[in-house]
Amino acid sequence: MRLIAVLLLVMLLFPSTGCALTNPTPGTGTCGKEYCYWETPMDISDPETVWNVLIQPMTVVKGKQRVQVQLRAEPSEDAQKVGEVTCHSQGVHVLETLDNGWSLVECYSSSNNMSKMKVFGTLVRGYLPTELLEERQTKTKYGLVVDKMTQRLYVFQEGQLLSTLLVSTGKPTEKEPQRDTNAGEFHLVSMVGDFVSENGAICEDAIRFNDGDLLHGVPYTVAANGQKDYSVCERTLGEKASAGCIRVQYRRTAEGVNMLWLWKRLYDQKQTKLLIWEDVPGRQVAVPPAETPVYVLPRLSNAYHSQSNCYDIDPIYFPMQQITYGQLEEEAYAQLRTCTFCNPPLRLRDLEELNQRYAAQGE
Repeated sequence: MRLIAVLLLVMLLFPSTGCALTNPTPGTGTCGKEYCYWETPMDISDPETVWNVLIQPMTVVKGKQRVQVQLRAEPSEDAQKVGEVTCHSQGVHVLETLDNGWSLVECYSSSNNMSKMKVFGTLVRGYLPTELLEERQTKTKYGLVVDKMTQRLYVFQEGQLLSTLLVSTGKPTEKEPQRDTNAGEFHLVSMVGDFVSENGAICEDAIRFNDGDLLHGVPYTVAANGQKDYSVCERTLGEKASAGCIRVQYRRTAEGVNMLWLWKRLYDQKQTKLLIWEDVPGRQVAVPPAETPVYVLPRLSNAYHSQSNCYDIDPIYFPMQQITYGQLEEEAYAQLRTCTFCNPPLRLRDLEELNQRYAAQGE
């Protein structure tokens, strides 16, 4: 009877099989193109639509990967600068093409700490010379979505949502607002490889997507015994922590996916699309249907899992016991945490807290 009561409560609170309460679009204008990133709600509960967005061509500014071009408030070289866009890799939303050689576009401004402009991550609308714009095709074997609100990376392969990984996007401060990770749509454009971060940690398998912003493995240090130690930065996965890059988990999901897996599969897949969803005030995240399966190992694991064969569990215990997402509200499972290998849906109370926080920001 207690299970039935819990399920009824979840269904009453969220009657629409997991649809988010509010799913704003990243942009503000319309262009008439089907499956446009800028006009599609930020909602992972509709993976078919997300995949269709991931395989669309993308309009970019011609130029080198680490060069920015300024948007103007009016269609004139003398007009006020309102924002910056990175050439080659950053997508823009073309709203109007004028007869005078200019186009009205919108995007998230990509100013950085070296820019004369100080417009960091703001959705801006301005004019660019039409001759600078080109439509580039997108590779369609893989696609990636990073949600800044949930700090999750969703990996798509050939039309299917394959796996979910924990990430850390940029953590801006009042003194350094440029440390935020820009939202928008991007192409992965070059394989950078390993590099040393500002604090001396080593970041593996970096892939460039927006000037100095890279998708890379969670940083590690070298312990006294010579072993790689990922523990410090891995503890902050699932929350904002980087200087603007996107840190991706080292631990493998049940599907075997981690940053090394991405590096190997994407090495010859440049121009794969990366969507980054903004954590805008008022936005809400979908709550899974109560009947969604999750997996537990009573008395032997303090976590619940999205897959029955999670790498966090010794295979001798496979398959784990299947319960429903709704049953997590029962006393027997109330203290279980989300597994940091296979990344099941956040608990209902955590999703409610997250949605309440962002709803309050939008009031």
